[in-house]
Amino acid sequence: MATKLSGPVWVVGHDGYRVPGRVVSTSGGKIKVRLMDDDQEIVALAKDVSDMTDNSASGVEDMIQLSELHEGALLENIRRRYEHEQIYTYTGSILVAVNPYRLYQMYGMDYVRKYEGQLIGKLPAHIFAIGSAAFAHMMKAKEDQCVVISGESGAGKTESTKLIMQYLAAVNKGSSSLITEQILEASPILESFGNAKTVRNNNSSRFGKYLAISFDSSGIICGAKTTDYLLEKSRVCTQAEGERNYHSFYELCYGLSGDEKKKFGLASAEDYFYLNQGNACVINGKNDVEDFTRTSNAMEVMGFPQAMRDGTFSVLAAILHIGNLYFDRSDARGVEGSVIESSDELQAVGALLGISPDELHTCITNKVTVTRGELFKTPLKVVQALDARDALAKALYSRLFSFIVVQINEIVCQKAKTTSVAILDIFGFEDFHINSFEQLCINFANENLQFYFNQHIFKLEQEEYEKEQICWSKITFKDNQPCLDLICKRPVGLLSILDDESNFPKATDESFLEKIHQQHGKNVYYIRPKVKNGKFGVCHYAGHVMYTATMFLDKNRDTLRPDLIELLHNSSLPMVGKLFEHDYTVLMEMQTMTPGSGSRKKRAPTVAAKFNSSLAELISAMSQCHPYFVRCIKPNGEQKPNSFVKGMVMEQLRYSGMLETIRIRRAGYPTRITFEIFARRYLILAGSDRELMKNDPKTACVRILRHAGSASSEMFQLGLTKVFMREALEQVLEEARARMLHKYVVLLQKNTKAYVYRRRYLNLREAAVCLQGHLRTRNLRRVFLKKRRCAVALAIHSPHGLD
Repeated sequence: MATKLSGPVWVVGHDGYRVPGRVVSTSGGKIKVRLMDDDQEIVALAKDVSDMTDNSASGVEDMIQLSELHEGALLENIRRRYEHEQIYTYTGSILVAVNPYRLYQMYGMDYVRKYEGQLIGKLPAHIFAIGSAAFAHMMKAKEDQCVVISGESGAGKTESTKLIMQYLAAVNKGSSSLITEQILEASPILESFGNAKTVRNNNSSRFGKYLAISFDSSGIICGAKTTDYLLEKSRVCTQAEGERNYHSFYELCYGLSGDEKKKFGLASAEDYFYLNQGNACVINGKNDVEDFTRTSNAMEVMGFPQAMRDGTFSVLAAILHIGNLYFDRSDARGVEGSVIESSDELQAVGALLGISPDELHTCITNKVTVTRGELFKTPLKVVQALDARDALAKALYSRLFSFIVVQINEIVCQKAKTTSVAILDIFGFEDFHINSFEQLCINFANENLQFYFNQHIFKLEQEEYEKEQICWSKITFKDNQPCLDLICKRPVGLLSILDDESNFPKATDESFLEKIHQQHGKNVYYIRPKVKNGKFGVCHYAGHVMYTATMFLDKNRDTLRPDLIELLHNSSLPMVGKLFEHDYTVLMEMQTMTPGSGSRKKRAPTVAAKFNSSLAELISAMSQCHPYFVRCIKPNGEQKPNSFVKGMVMEQLRYSGMLETIRIRRAGYPTRITFEIFARRYLILAGSDRELMKNDPKTACVRILRHAGSASSEMFQLGLTKVFMREALEQVLEEARARMLHKYVVLLQKNTKAYVYRRRYLNLREAAVCLQGHLRTRNLRRVFLKKRRCAVALAIHSPHGLD
């Protein structure tokens, strides 16, 4: 095709996708193009250069409307909008949100009212439009909704979650705001205890959260339930350079008053080993003192008793003191062991947890085993004692976090059956310099979410087209099922082999690594290094990730020794005992099993097994909901505003399947309604009789669509049992229905008012006539009486008298 020498063009760049430029000159079959971004000039073949349409040059609100459909057009559209402070873009009903790393004045009550009740696409793209659509669909269909927020770490998932919650709380119709306020106040508590600074994100969620907000039939918030997934426990004890422990520790150290610090024996955050490893105790732009006040106030609003708050702070302080326990080597009776040298810290831990310091010393420095009813103590070496110390700290924090989630749910959870809008905010895909067991679990969760997205957008949708005999050309997409099979398929998946190895006491990380190398060495989704380096790799949907197998088995077992469980359960502080109540119950069940009874010894489920099970439950729960998707995009790796790194954004668009999503949304029919429901909902548009709707709903649907001016087969198709529509047509029908309802409501109001005012007028007229009659009667009677009195008076005074 001939290329214009004036105006913008697309040219295939060095990175393999089309970029915008302008033609400088042509020579034979080659064209010299100056790129718009950096004024660099490149020479390309004529077939690699094409004209740019007007809407690609100016940008569009909904990328389905792009005239040119290729990766470069998507990237350029998002970049142009980002530069104009338009961080939201639609792909049909899917919202693409680019993190601006700054605050915009576009989330106040004026915006809430602006988007309330509006259809997606009627107003500029906004996160509130997704909240409005989810709430409206829940009220209309009486069906649970789910907003799936996904993206890399640092892409803005947590902030998007809070904005959706803010919108739902603002449109709440209830007169009492306490339950709504409590749901909102749960966020800063969970953020404090579950978020931390990583090298990529200053406020990274280190756990997954599925928040279901319940509404009654009138649209009033009546409760909420939070489900948490895989808190990153290893962060309690170790952090990489430039990272922090959980916010709660720093807020405690910086936020407590001097007297309160003395109460818990606390110093500055820099003085604690568990807090200073990353050399990042202070974060620019984060005020830990203010955040501590906010968290404390939130606990008060939630109704946490003072004893519970003090107990929470005691456990946090105890963990910090545990981290400062240091050990020295001891040789008792020729056996190498260890002894705690920091006696002041040991005494502080004992006081804060309500346990005996001497018993704690024994538990940390010795391994207690029971053989044939006899108790044996085996001294632990210094390295083993350090592991026992860290295991105690991780157990305390993870139980404390779970306890807080349970308390929040008990306060705001609604037991009655209601409809809900759920929000999924789960850890984003991660690839660090060193990736461990936590990153494998996190990326496995993201693989599941991508599979759910693929199922909903591509697979199930296309299967339904075939089932309903819709005229359709299949769109191919990257199916990540093989990667999921590699990770979790029984009995040879990575996690299954890890669980098997975790059940063998003599198994090591090296034996686990060797087994997965042998089992999956030829799998195209598995990477086996050419040299032994203790690593293995997985080809995820978002890219290749290399994992270091060190500590995989220990992290998966996550066991706390029985003597420590008993010690903590018997604490003099009730809250500490509650934290380990479940562990103690399980321990007692295992100890009371009768030896030789033939019953197999029960093993505690591993971390991988529990996480896999919870993920399956999550996907099952989401499958029962009508989903909305928010794809968060990270524009740069430095968390800087006004910085857009094309390569990074393109990579995210590719692995999220955005191009394929636009293709299927453009060609497909995402709105699918049965004939009966469609005819009943839109009957008002065509005035079709109800008998036809009952006897032949398909014909009624055809009449409605033709009457609405939507006869083009490009906008809808009729299946065997359903009407399949484009999102644009649904918006047209909804707007027409709203106008018609408004028209009839106004007509009804007019006639009702006319009837009321006419009745009032007739009553007033009748009353006026009655009053006039009485007044006339009274006046005439007065005249009559007066005349009669005069006549009588004349008669009396006349010569003849009354005769």
